[in-house]
Amino acid sequence: MKLMSILSGQGFVMYNKQLAKSVSVNAAIIFGQLCASYESFNNKGMITVKDTKEYFFLTSDTLEEETALTYKQQLKAIKDLEQANYIETKLMGVPSKKYFYITDKIIQELFDEAKFSSDKREDLEKSSDQEVVGQKVTPSYDERETLGITKGNSKPVQKGSSIKKKNKKEKDKNKKDKIDNYQEPIINSHDPDEFKALLLEATGDFYTQFAIGRWSKDDWNKLMKRFVDETIQSGRYENIPVDKIKGYAYVSIKNMADHSDYKKSEEFKEYKEVMEQLASNNTSTYLPFYASNFLEDDNDELPY
Repeated sequence: MKLMSILSGQGFVMYNKQLAKSVSVNAAIIFGQLCASYESFNNKGMITVKDTKEYFFLTSDTLEEETALTYKQQLKAIKDLEQANYIETKLMGVPSKKYFYITDKIIQELFDEAKFSSDKREDLEKSSDQEVVGQKVTPSYDERETLGITKGNSKPVQKGSSIKKKNKKEKDKNKKDKIDNYQEPIINSHDPDEFKALLLEATGDFYTQFAIGRWSKDDWNKLMKRFVDETIQSGRYENIPVDKIKGYAYVSIKNMADHSDYKKSEEFKEYKEVMEQLASNNTSTYLPFYASNFLEDDNDELPY
């Protein structure tokens, strides 16, 4: 049974083991998908060049579909890659989307690794050649040394095994120190600038679902900007964790869409006619605050 052929039919993400060890496993998975997406966008001529850097965009939904990593896992992995200088990100476009740029760091590391392997191979070849020459030039010396060994000491002391054990212990200790001292990078959702960027990016994922047929692009951008600014200014963002930002954006935008649909409905039209008739008859038009605040056509408050 050809297992690799069967598995490849379900799709693979390129995975660099060295990157997984130096940064994190999830970061290596995300980086592999970014490299694959860059190749795809580049072949289709869909690369955006800004300040001599080649950018391309991917949504969190696409990354989740391709890698099975959740939104929160993606945020941490992307932050790890940025801090390690493997990628750069930038919010661009209308509606705003997160664009990625892959730096030259990984290429340089692969080049250095290949150069190191080549140099090491040359050193081994030279060492082997010198050893052969030495054996040919001084065979009599080796024989004399063997004959001169006293009885009871027929074999020289082997130190290689103990050196290997010592080196292994030191490596294990260094690895343990790294694990013990490792601190998970903190994504601070209560930083207003960071939260604003994340929330604005999350709203862009729902443009197709809610904006088309309701708002123009310009109206959508104004509404989303106002929504994000109001969330920051009101201090509401302080109670929203990172992994809930996308859900918060969805519920808020859905409420806005429902509100917009109602104001264009026949029910709201009839309501306005009744209110106008009552007003012309000098009849009280008092409604509870929460009702009037939602129904009045000139209300500028966002319903979330």
